[in-house]
Amino acid sequence: MPPSPDVLVVDDVEAVRVSLAEALCEAGYNPVCVASAHEALAELSSRPFAVAVTDIWMAGIDGLKLIKLIRESNRDLPILAMTGGGPRLTIETAGALAEVWGAERVFVKPFDEDLLVRAIDAIVARPDARPA
Repeated sequence: MPPSPDVLVVDDVEAVRVSLAEALCEAGYNPVCVASAHEALAELSSRPFAVAVTDIWMAGIDGLKLIKLIRESNRDLPILAMTGGGPRLTIETAGALAEVWGAERVFVKPFDEDLLVRAIDAIVARPDARPA
């Protein structure tokens, strides 16, 4: 049996990380959860991931900047974004920017975790998906 695909989850809210980790484990993935963009960049430099999932509104480097940074070094990594709104942009604007800068899809919090899992399933099942 092949190893479970690694999925990077980036969110500064612990409850979100825990909830997504549980859903991803149940779906057969190996979630690697971090609380900041800095931690995410360190993980991304140490090993390959099948998918990255990032919150948009985080302290320090936000998710939009993280998406840009990932795209500078890894054009092929599928990225999904999550947002519950923030202080500077509307949810719609933040989502649109995330997609422009390279997110395949944006989930508006709160969302059903099954939707995220199905999106990851579809990405991993693509013929061009690279092994994790």
